[in-house]
Amino acid sequence: MSARRTGALLAAGVALLLMPGTAPAQSGAPPCKDALITRIVEARLAADREIGQFRIDVTTSDCVVTLRGCVESREQAKKAKELAKRLIKVKVKNELKVCTIAPRKPGTRSHRS
Repeated sequence: MSARRTGALLAAGVALLLMPGTAPAQSGAPPCKDALITRIVEARLAADREIGQFRIDVTTSDCVVTLRGCVESREQAKKAKELAKRLIKVKVKNELKVCTIAPRKPGTRSHRS
């Protein structure tokens, strides 16, 4: 996905999330748009040079984003959580594991030297 397309997707998602009725569910408030939140978080993670190389599963339920998969360090797990939280006011459950050899997306290489 190109940087321009990712930026356009993120901008559209932000606009939709700021519309009435898209805030986290509260008593009497309409439910949030979980599928849209998932797509925005996936795009945000994919756009990051370091985090985008890993296979991270993103799911959202009732405005709670869950990250699952493997990364190579605690710092990467923390960064992935920060990326998920930065754009949208949602809760994030970080279930990422630190693995010796984390599964990568096809066509990516390790940045370790």
